[in-house]
Amino acid sequence: YQDIPAECPSEVDHRMQPPYAGCAHMVRLEAESPLARLRESEELAVNSCHHQAIRELAAPFRAMAVAPDGLIEAIYMPEKRFVWGVQWHPERTHLLSHLPDMIDGGRIIRYFAESL
Repeated sequence: YQDIPAECPSEVDHRMQPPYAGCAHMVRLEAESPLARLRESEELAVNSCHHQAIRELAAPFRAMAVAPDGLIEAIYMPEKRFVWGVQWHPERTHLLSHLPDMIDGGRIIRYFAESL
């Protein structure tokens, strides 16, 4: 989708306003996905800030996280060691890890570094 509000209006707020220091919405983590294994949970709070979304997921990618309205919020490529895409800003969550549903973005960066 080029523009979520115009093409698939939703009650889910995908475009939170600055300072992005909180939860815009929850996502459901796909079982056995790398992010679900890292988080050790089925849900994650995200600081979402985007107006575009995946309409059709291309092979060889798989969905890794899905918003309550069905939009894909994170993808990965199972055949590769670390090819991820997320629709939120993990680099802005390092101060939010005290919130129970958030993940410290630094954990994602460390997971990436360890995969090299």
